[in-house]
Amino acid sequence: MIDTPRPLSPMLQFVLTRHIPCAALALAMLSALVWLPMLFAGLPLLAVLFSFAAVLLHLLTPALFALIFMGGGLRYALQVSGIVALAVVALSGMNVLLGVVVGLFYCVLPALSARSLMRVGGVSRSATQLAVGMFVAIMTALLLAAQSQDLALHDFINQMLQPIFKAADNADGQMPAEALGEIRNILSWTLPGLIAFSLWMTWWVDVLLARKLAMRFGFYVGDRASLLQLRFGKLVGFGLMLSLILANVGSGSLQYIAISLALMLAVAVSVQGISVAHVWLKSKDLQMAIAMMYVMLFLWSMVVIPFIILGLLDIWFDYRRNLNPTDGGK
Repeated sequence: MIDTPRPLSPMLQFVLTRHIPCAALALAMLSALVWLPMLFAGLPLLAVLFSFAAVLLHLLTPALFALIFMGGGLRYALQVSGIVALAVVALSGMNVLLGVVVGLFYCVLPALSARSLMRVGGVSRSATQLAVGMFVAIMTALLLAAQSQDLALHDFINQMLQPIFKAADNADGQMPAEALGEIRNILSWTLPGLIAFSLWMTWWVDVLLARKLAMRFGFYVGDRASLLQLRFGKLVGFGLMLSLILANVGSGSLQYIAISLALMLAVAVSVQGISVAHVWLKSKDLQMAIAMMYVMLFLWSMVVIPFIILGLLDIWFDYRRNLNPTDGGK
């Protein structure tokens, strides 16, 4: 926690508190994938380096809008979002749908998540709201895209993956056809859920980063609980169990969506399980065990399964209620 807030620099204060400069900054971050690598197109090494910088700037756009909400409120955040959406429409050749998607996905969704974060129990509220919003947004976009090509959702994902695996087939030293087919099958079933989880985690980290910056500069008012206090409600637990049932007894697009939802919720609940384990190990002063836990998670993905079970049980039994509060593992 920061005891003495730092003042914003005059430049930052000017940019963040005025609609047009703030929207211009957001648009520059959002479009960094396009313009930043082009600045160094003639220098391959710098082009690669700035491509990574462009991805980082692009993925930090939700953090900017969460920060805008924390400093200026919902009305100001929506006004800046509207300006950005209109600019995207104009720059894309009057593609209204693209402007609406960008405005809702990159601007409004993180601002609403920041609003939930500032309330009591904000970490859990924000994570849940963002998970639901992200899954609905991703599946709606994929369903609309599949419908536009008159394809079932699973067939559309397979069509998306076809160029990648066609290139792998033509590559020298290619994998055996059977192994490649197995990888493609697994990826086709899990891709929507993995995309939804990855973007949920990125957007949520963005919102938490915005909270940290707002605390740093002294304009954050609201819940300050650590990430380690994440605890989903029973609705998420029931949603996970229902999606697992539908994934096994359903068929067609319903089954495919249920598998995607189950995958996203399971990995999200595993984050809660990891938080429970971290808090318990910290209460026992087992710092080395905490480090080993994260190393194992990084090296072996199957280790996540016990944490999914632990996180699901914690929804009902709250294993951390009698442990000392933590502050981000410090």
